[in-house]
Amino acid sequence: MKPMSVKLYNAIVDDFNKITSFSRKSENELRKKYNDLPSSTFGSIMSLLIQRSMKQSYRKSPVISSKYYELYEDLMRDKNKEDVIIKLSDSQGICPALLVRSLLQNVCTQLQAKKYIKDTTLIENKDLAYQVFLAIMNDNQYGPYADIVKQSIGLEYELRLERELRLMNITFSDENILRSRGYDKTPDFKLDVPIAVDGFIVNWVESKAMFGDEDNHSGYVKEQLTCYWNRFGPGLVIYWFGYLETLDSTPEVNNMFILRTKFPCKASITQYKAELL
Repeated sequence: MKPMSVKLYNAIVDDFNKITSFSRKSENELRKKYNDLPSSTFGSIMSLLIQRSMKQSYRKSPVISSKYYELYEDLMRDKNKEDVIIKLSDSQGICPALLVRSLLQNVCTQLQAKKYIKDTTLIENKDLAYQVFLAIMNDNQYGPYADIVKQSIGLEYELRLERELRLMNITFSDENILRSRGYDKTPDFKLDVPIAVDGFIVNWVESKAMFGDEDNHSGYVKEQLTCYWNRFGPGLVIYWFGYLETLDSTPEVNNMFILRTKFPCKASITQYKAELL
């Protein structure tokens, strides 16, 4: 997979800015326009854009929460009570699961709300329980089910990387081993013996099961990757779902680390190992 062009990325962002709903249905409709893109790449880009949008627009104010609940009660008086929270989230431009959090603030404590979101059968009001369940199940970005999916994907690609390292007989120390040695911030895998990829020395490998654009990449550079470079030297960052082409021209790339969308092939690594020796 080649890095994504700025033109294509900006087109996705422009189309995203035109949608008014952040439900699973809206995301699937937009996905059809970019069916040439791998589903994982498009889904990751949408996740980044939606989360940034929510950071700017979603507010936890009790006043706003009360307003949402009044709107919810008005809709529940209607004979057609299907997808009430989803319809309300569409009209307010908020992810369904986030709207659920606001609504529950009006009927229970914050601790109870967390339990209700994880298990909607605990909600005594059956109409509310049903609406909350529908909302959570129709949200790809927030809520317990979305969190589990994201965690599972991250673990899946870490295990994939670990398997490839073992198949190539590349020995390493993982996060658990490094933390037992007292390191607080650690890459996914610290190589016991450095390798070379395209002539670049690699001491560690970091797995990112997501798409890399300028915003999230700059955050990782500041919060994680610079720390790895300071402690262990240069390394390799894998954005499994692709990354924006402009990242290859940032100052840290090819100085602190290199970027790839998969782990390099065995033949090239073996060749550069021989050159090092």
